[in-house]
Amino acid sequence: MAVSALPDLVRIGLFPLALCAAIACDLAWRIIPNLVVVALLAGFAALAVAMPVPDLAERLMVSGLVTALGFALFAHDIIGAGDAKLAGALMLWLDPLQVPAFMLICAVIAALLTLAATLAARRSVPPRAAALLAGATQALPYGVALAGAGLLLQPYFSLAG
Repeated sequence: MAVSALPDLVRIGLFPLALCAAIACDLAWRIIPNLVVVALLAGFAALAVAMPVPDLAERLMVSGLVTALGFALFAHDIIGAGDAKLAGALMLWLDPLQVPAFMLICAVIAALLTLAATLAARRSVPPRAAALLAGATQALPYGVALAGAGLLLQPYFSLAG
């Protein structure tokens, strides 16, 4: 494979695949596998080596801050460790100026998940959807909101080429 094809393979292959895996695992088991986070980190590292990332220092700083905040929330049992790791890894991919939009999209998706979980608890959704959302009232799958926001913003990343 030519080196010039690597960025495209990572951007349009690895990134969405990793986020879809995070969504599926979080819905099914309320776990975001470390392999997903490692894939996102390795993919970003490969991109940073293969092409210039002019705002690399800002991305690293935002990622570190988000990871630290995520683990502070984890320490207070507000989010899971997988959510904290996924959020930190996603910050590398986002343009630093996209962070507010990312947070807004995450909030909207989380609100929709909460509504769906509430409806599922009242049995107002089809049985199949209720099965996916079972237990969501105890542990909202924030990884779904994080990965969903990442997927929605992907076309607007400066890393998109």
